[in-house]
Amino acid sequence: MKSDQQITVIYPPTVDYYLLFQRPQQLLRAMSKIQNVRSIFMSSEMYRKLPKPIVEISKDMYVVSGHSDYKSLIKGKVVYWVSYPEHIDYPLTVKKDFTVFDAIDNPVEEFSFWAKNLKQAVQKADAISCTANLLYKNHKENNDKPVFLCPNGGDYDHFKKARKKLEKPADFPSFDNDKKVVGFYGALASWLDIDLIRKIAEKFNVVLIGKNVYYPLEVDHPNIANLEHKDYSQLPYYLSHFDVAMIPFKLTEMMKGCDPVKLQEYLSSGKPVVATEVEDVVANFSDVVDFMNIDNCHEVIERAIDENSKDKEQARIEVAINNSWDVRAQIAIKALNEYMNK
Repeated sequence: MKSDQQITVIYPPTVDYYLLFQRPQQLLRAMSKIQNVRSIFMSSEMYRKLPKPIVEISKDMYVVSGHSDYKSLIKGKVVYWVSYPEHIDYPLTVKKDFTVFDAIDNPVEEFSFWAKNLKQAVQKADAISCTANLLYKNHKENNDKPVFLCPNGGDYDHFKKARKKLEKPADFPSFDNDKKVVGFYGALASWLDIDLIRKIAEKFNVVLIGKNVYYPLEVDHPNIANLEHKDYSQLPYYLSHFDVAMIPFKLTEMMKGCDPVKLQEYLSSGKPVVATEVEDVVANFSDVVDFMNIDNCHEVIERAIDENSKDKEQARIEVAINNSWDVRAQIAIKALNEYMNK
């Protein structure tokens, strides 16, 4: 794909580029692969200091510090891509030609503090991107400006390596039993259903990966191993030793606007995936995900293992390919070209 016009997409220092490799990092990196598009990611550097003010990640993908002089990197029009409402007025050192507010979460419960500046962010944006159907519907009904759906994706090439067992990481647990391993990686946050996870551990070994200074949660159970946060490059090694990958999220109001990034990563490995009934996952991926709750989780996981097959593995992989970050970036750039031309 080629962008109709030359653009530079800039993301403000909302998160650390190297902490959790999530939507902002993935989407900007995928955009930078498109001809005539350059991406500049401003890292918060809360987790890791950059070795120099401007780091070239790949052709047309740069990570910079907030105080760096990145004017020389600009090519064409500047698209300001912001996902944290409070940063809608972040002072770039270059002129913004077009602003996109990326609505990535439902601003309720744990994310209710986002609502404070949400109205202002929406008003000042030229277009709104949404990750989930609920967010798209809400913004479409309440705004007269362009709104487009751009769900989360997966880095297929990175996680397809987990289709075969890779070298076992040194800290991957060796359980003293023959139970299957059900694994999760990501933020060990308040939206995890701890009761469900403990219930799963009654019959299976559980590996939870992601404990860090921001998410220090641990789940205490003899069959649960709590591991520290892992670098993105290492995740396929851990995923390759899961028998089943899980998304054990609480079904709260916040989760109605959730589109889990890890889903496409799990599917890229071809492994069975079990999840709670998160609305967008049910709506879009019921053919490749098995759904569980605290009452039936043992049966659902057992069935996902017993009924796994090459055909089911291939179906998951095809879904991951069709929902990659490269595909999502094409949606975003197509929308930008359409709306900016108007």
